[in-house]
Amino acid sequence: MSLIGNIIWLIFGGFLSGLGYIIGGLSLCATIVGIPFGIQTIKIGISTMTPFGKENVVSPDSGNLINTTLNVIWVILLVFLSLNSILN
Repeated sequence: MSLIGNIIWLIFGGFLSGLGYIIGGLSLCATIVGIPFGIQTIKIGISTMTPFGKENVVSPDSGNLINTTLNVIWVILLVFLSLNSILN
């Protein structure tokens, strides 16, 4: 059943979505600072290609200080860019 779901998903936009994530990840890897984000974005793109039958597992070191700090910076930057886009 997951094979049929994956084929239908790929036909109706899953391929383009996954390809967009992979291209975005490759463009993030163009800078040294963006390489960790690019690798994770490529992993999301691969997971987006075949979502049925996959299981996402939380890494045991996902709550460390650096990850939390970068997530807070990411959210602040996202809110700033969103508000800038809406107001201008």
